[in-house]
Amino acid sequence: MKIFQPQVEDQEEGFATSFTFDSPEEQQSFADFLNNMQIGFLKSKFPVIEDGKIRYQTGFVVPCAGSQEPESAPEQVEEEVVEEKPKGKKKVKLLE
Repeated sequence: MKIFQPQVEDQEEGFATSFTFDSPEEQQSFADFLNNMQIGFLKSKFPVIEDGKIRYQTGFVVPCAGSQEPESAPEQVEEEVVEEKPKGKKKVKLLE
């Protein structure tokens, strides 16, 4: 298996991590792993040049974590600021 991880700048432009495989068994095993981990992926064909000829290699594209939109916007919680007044010292009269 070969892993292609984009640079941070490329991730910000929408590039994703991709995986290519040496055998169909390796590909199926990794697909099962991603499914078990509930990680979404896309199956794609990548152009590869070998011996001066272009051929296509099947691989998976896994979106970067930062590029996924959250399912729902997090609720904004307003914090209540309570201002405490400094307590003065109580004067105590001593009885003699």
